[in-house]
Order: sequence, then C-alpha cells, then structure tokens
Amino acid sequence: MKINISKISFEKLTKKELQVFHNLNNENYGEKIAHKVSEKLKQSVNESDGLYFSHRDYCGIGIFFQKGSFILSTVYDGHGIDKVIAEFNSDTEFINWLSKENDQSMSLYGEKFNNQTITKLRLNWFLEDNYSPVWNDYCEYIRATE
Repeated sequence: MKINISKISFEKLTKKELQVFHNLNNENYGEKIAHKVSEKLKQSVNESDGLYFSHRDYCGIGIFFQKGSFILSTVYDGHGIDKVIAEFNSDTEFINWLSKENDQSMSLYGEKFNNQTITKLRLNWFLEDNYSPVWNDYCEYIRATE
C-alpha cells in the first residue's frame, strides 16, 4: 500500500467536527463488503469506472481499479481520478485495508473532513446492480433505504 496523501489529523478538526466524527459509525466494513467491492471494481471497463460521485466541482473521494491497482483518490467534476490518496497493488492488500476502515476513519481522507467520503451506505449503493455515480441517483437510493 502506498499512501500519497495522509489522513486529516485530529488536531486540525474543530470542536464541531470532532462531535460529528464521534457520531459517525465506527463499525469496520468487514471482509465480505471489501471483497465484493474489489470484485466489482475489477469488472471496470473504462478508466473512469468506479465508486465516485459525478457532479460539478469537488466530488469527494472515489475508489477505482486501473492497470492492476486499486486507487483511492479525490474526484473533480465527475471525471474519475484526480489526486491519488492511496494505491494498492493487490486484491489482498486492498481488501485487508478496506475491511478495517469505517465511516469514522474514512471521514479523515480527502481535502476536507467528512466531505463526500466513502461510507458503508455508498459501498452498498456501489454494489447494487443499478449503481450510478450520478448524484441524483444516489439521493433516490438513500430515500428508498429510509
């Protein structure tokens, strides 16, 4: 695993952000979800395929599979990989990492705290047959799960 951009440190979080952080789910995603995400990412046809949001400006964090590597990166304007945060060179490495992450830990990746980061809800949405990176489709998914 190669980390290019470190997580946001706790010292940089405001009091309000710390409260939000402590209210986020801290249950690890687990091997089952991590394995399913890995398998779906490897089915990518285009370099821009993956788990990400597609809308104007900053789109948060995405996960992609390119040239045999899993990539965690920032996304802008729905155009796939922008700044690579982390790169994983094997299924085992990626699954081991993702299985031990959770909504709290993922909220610290990216340019701003908890801004369109990877969550368990987003991972489950990605695993749906009708997954789409389009923001409005994700909102419909959220409404349907409530």
